[in-house]
Amino acid sequence: MLPFETFLKYPIVLLVGLVVSLLVTRTWGPLAPRFGFVDRPGARKLQKNPVPTAGGIALFCGVHAACLVLLLFPWRPFAGHITLGWWGRFAVLSSIVVLLGIWDDKRALSPICKLAGQVLIAVLAFMMGVRFQNVLGISMPVWLNVVLTVGWFLVWMNAFNLIDGIDGLATGIALIAAIGLALSLHFRKSPGDVLLLLGFIGACAGFLRYNFYPARVFLGDTGSLFLGFTLAMLAITTHSKGTFVAAIGMPLLAAGIPLFDSLLAIWRRAIRGVLSKDVVGAGIMKVVKDADAEHLHHRLLKSGLGQRQVALLLYAGTAGLVLLGLAASLFHDRAIGILALGFMAGAYVIVRHLAWIELRETGEAVLEGVAKPVRRNMAMLFYIAFDLGALAFLLLITETLLGLVASTGVPGWRSLWVRYAPLDVVLPFIMLVLFRAYTRVWYLARVSEFLLTGVALVLGYACAFAIRVTGGDTTGLALLIVRYWLLAGAAVPIMVGIRASRRILMDSVYWAMGAFRSHRPGKHIDALICGSGWQTTLFLRYISDFDHDQPHDIHFNGIVDPDTSLRGHYVHGIRVLGAPRELPALLGEYPVDVVYLVGTQDTATDNRIRQVVRQAGKQFVRWSIDVELPETPTDVSGVGDVGRETWVSRDRSMVCGL
Repeated sequence: MLPFETFLKYPIVLLVGLVVSLLVTRTWGPLAPRFGFVDRPGARKLQKNPVPTAGGIALFCGVHAACLVLLLFPWRPFAGHITLGWWGRFAVLSSIVVLLGIWDDKRALSPICKLAGQVLIAVLAFMMGVRFQNVLGISMPVWLNVVLTVGWFLVWMNAFNLIDGIDGLATGIALIAAIGLALSLHFRKSPGDVLLLLGFIGACAGFLRYNFYPARVFLGDTGSLFLGFTLAMLAITTHSKGTFVAAIGMPLLAAGIPLFDSLLAIWRRAIRGVLSKDVVGAGIMKVVKDADAEHLHHRLLKSGLGQRQVALLLYAGTAGLVLLGLAASLFHDRAIGILALGFMAGAYVIVRHLAWIELRETGEAVLEGVAKPVRRNMAMLFYIAFDLGALAFLLLITETLLGLVASTGVPGWRSLWVRYAPLDVVLPFIMLVLFRAYTRVWYLARVSEFLLTGVALVLGYACAFAIRVTGGDTTGLALLIVRYWLLAGAAVPIMVGIRASRRILMDSVYWAMGAFRSHRPGKHIDALICGSGWQTTLFLRYISDFDHDQPHDIHFNGIVDPDTSLRGHYVHGIRVLGAPRELPALLGEYPVDVVYLVGTQDTATDNRIRQVVRQAGKQFVRWSIDVELPETPTDVSGVGDVGRETWVSRDRSMVCGL
C-alpha cells in the first residue's frame, strides 16, 4: 500500500494546476479587452461577438504552479526525468513561447516571422539539451538530431495551432493526449513524469471550463503554441529512452488528430499550389501563409454537426488513438499487429470520409500535369537533376581537397554521403525550392532573380554551417569556415551560370550578328539612335529578331541621350555620343544615313530633332510602342492585349502588329 504522503502528492499537483488555471482564466477574461486581446468576428471565425483571447496565459500559470509544488515541496524522491534543472529549461523556453504567442495575438505577426520564432525556440531547446537520445536504439549523428528535434517542435506547435478552430477543441485534445502519455509513463514506472503531466491535465481542465462551447475565453496563439510545445517537450524528455512505440509511437498517436489535420493541410495546399501553376515550393510555406476552411472541424461543421458535437466527436477519436497506443505498448509481442489493424482502419476512414477533397484535387493535379507542356516539365526536371548532381559533386570535390590538405586521405563516398549530404546537399536544395528556383523562366528572368538564386544557396550553406556549429561538430571552426566558403563559392557561380547561360548565349549571338553585319562586304546603313530607355531595348531586339526584310544591314554608330552623365558610356552595347543639342555636330562628324527617334519625348524636342535631321539631309524615323487602353475605367480586360509598333518616316508609314 502506498504511503499517505506518496499518495497525497498526486491529487495535490492535479488540483494546483486546475485551481490556478481556473482562477487566472476567470481573472483574465474581463482584463483581456483592456489590453487589446480580443478576437473579433470575421470571415473564417465562428463566433458572432468579440471574445477575449490569449487565454494560454492561464495554462502557463497553472502548469508552472504545479511544477512549483511538485519540485519545491519536500516530497520524498521519486523516479523520473523531471528535475529542478528540467523545470528551469522548461520555464525559459515556455516563457519565450508564450511571449511569441502574446505578440502574435496582439500584433498579428507575419507567417514568416512566426515560423522563424518557432525555429529559434526549437534550436534553443536543442542547445539546452532537450533532444532525442536515440531512435530504435541507434544513436544519431548530431546534425540529424538537430533536424529531428527542430522538426519535432515545429510539427507539434503548428499542429495545435491549426486545430484550434472551434471552442475547446485544442484544449480538450491536449488534455486527452496528456492522459494517454501519463498512463504510458505509469506503465513504465516513471511516477515523477506522471506527476508533471497531472499538473498539465489539471491546467487544461481548469481552462476548459471557460473554453468549451460557448467559449468565454479563447486560447489564442499564446495557448495553442504553449500546448503544442509543452506536449512536445514532455514527450521528447520522458519517452526518449523507451522503446520505439513508447518513444515515438505513443506521443504521435496521442496527438494523432492535430498531426493528421496538419498533414492534410500541407497536402491540400500543396496540390492547390500545383493547380494554380505554383508547382514547386507550395507545401509548408502555403500552410503558413494561406488559411482555408477545410480543416477537419470545418468539414464536420459543414456536415450539419454543431460545435459541441464536433468537439466531442474529435475527443472520442483522440481517446481511441490513445487506447490503441496503450494497447500496443502493453502487448509488446502483438504491437505490430495492433498498429497494423489500427492503420488499416484509419486508412479506410481517411479514404472514405476525410480526405475526399484532397483525393479529388490530387487527381485534378495529375491531369493538369499531364496536360502541361512537356518543355516546361523537362526544363524543371533538368534543373532539379543538375542542381542535386552539382551539389553532390561539389561536396565530393571539397571533401577530397580538404582531406588531401589535412593529410587524412580521400573520404569514402558512402561515409561522405551519410555524414554530410543530408545537410550540405539537402538544405541548399530546399532553399532553392523555397526561393522558387524551379518555377522561373530563366531566359526571361531579371538580374534580381539570378541574385536570389545565389542568396538561396548561401543561406542553405549558412544554415548547414550553423547546425554543425550548434551540434558541436568536431571538425574545427576554421576548417568548417573554409569548407563552406569553398562550397558556396563554387555552387553560386555554377548554379547561377547554368541558368544565365541561355541569356548569355542570346546576347552573344546578338553581338556577333551586329559585328558580322557591320563588317561584311556590301552596303549597309549607318544609323544613330535618339534615346536610351527601355524602348530602345525593345527596338534593338526587334531589329535583331524580326526586321529581316530590310534591304541593307544596319550599323549603329552611337546613341544620343539628354542624360549627360551617360556620355562616353556604352548602353545596349552602343556608345553614347552626346546630348540632342549636339546632334548637328554629331551628324557632321559621324557617317549617318538615318536617325531613329525611340521612346517618349515631348513634342518640342521631337520637332527640334526632326528639323535638325531634315536640314542635314538625313532620313528620320520615329519608332514607338502604342498601347490601346479600354474606353472605360472598369473595362480592364483589354489592357495590354492590343499592342502595336508604329514606324513613321517622311517617306512611309507602316504599322506592324505584334
